Amino acid sequence: MSTQEILQEIRDGLTGENGVDMVYLEGQMEKYKDHENVAEIENGIAEMAYEMLPDEKKEEMARMMYIDGKRLDVIMNDAITLIDQGKAEEAFKLTEALYTKIKISYRETEEKMYLSLRNPLEHQLYLYFYQPSKRLERPPFDLSRMVMLHGYSLLEANHPEEAVAVLEDAIRYNPLNTDAYFEMAECYKYMQQTDNLLGCVKETLAIATSPEEISRCYCNLGFYCVETEDYDSAICFYYEAMIYANNPMITSELAHIQKQTQKKLTPPSRKLVNETFEKYGIKPGANDEVLNVVAALGKASVEEGNKTHARIYFRILYSLTNDPDVKKTLDELEKAK
Repeated sequence: MSTQEILQEIRDGLTGENGVDMVYLEGQMEKYKDHENVAEIENGIAEMAYEMLPDEKKEEMARMMYIDGKRLDVIMNDAITLIDQGKAEEAFKLTEALYTKIKISYRETEEKMYLSLRNPLEHQLYLYFYQPSKRLERPPFDLSRMVMLHGYSLLEANHPEEAVAVLEDAIRYNPLNTDAYFEMAECYKYMQQTDNLLGCVKETLAIATSPEEISRCYCNLGFYCVETEDYDSAICFYYEAMIYANNPMITSELAHIQKQTQKKLTPPSRKLVNETFEKYGIKPGANDEVLNVVAALGKASVEEGNKTHARIYFRILYSLTNDPDVKKTLDELEKAK
């Protein structure tokens, strides 16, 4: 089915009752989130939702959602295309316009704040870690990703200090967005600010929810240790990173360490790895608080009979722990599917 046929089918499903149709359109957005033409489909659904608004709401939304008649997500996609084409200066103009618009239109007030939390797990982790007192507003776009894109553009333009300030805003719009933390780590590498790099990695590890994220954190710890000439610790972190995800960069980093030390590298013992983590005040693996939240959500989903969500949470939990009891529960949920 073509994109146009999908959009027409969605439009045919509208009832004319705004409350019902808004829920319906959200469901369609979720249904096609993994489609190869997801950007076009989301764009079409957003247009349908906009058409349903009363005139006064349209004016308000236009003020928050558009720049010169162009929606913010469309501008972001245009910027990404320009970056992919190597047109950094043209992309910078767009990302700067996005950042300025977001800072003006989505300001935090005494009563409310805008958060671009991307899924129920991020929402629950935010509530657990931050216990907000303000009303949380969900913006129509992923503001954190848009702001982060400008941080990336600033770093590419050799303005790392400005990039850090922008990335702090990206994190403010979603404190669970590890991509923004990873981009900030790149800024600290560029500026050779090793202490800030270490602090950034520790903050990222505290919210990591996938083996890939943990592996990337350990690679950054390895980089930190190389910069501070603590090569034995670097070796431990790089080998530990390989346990969580296959990162081709690790091989070249280990080869660099071998060249620097003129020593044959061997996988470190578990005892040595644990001592290295203790030395840097880091617990191996995912944050226990994250694991507890994921486990609680999985258990609650099972009790509610929501096996789809239960499978998601137990997959995350197993990927982070390799716990055989979790695997047993997950297998039972998969069979039920």
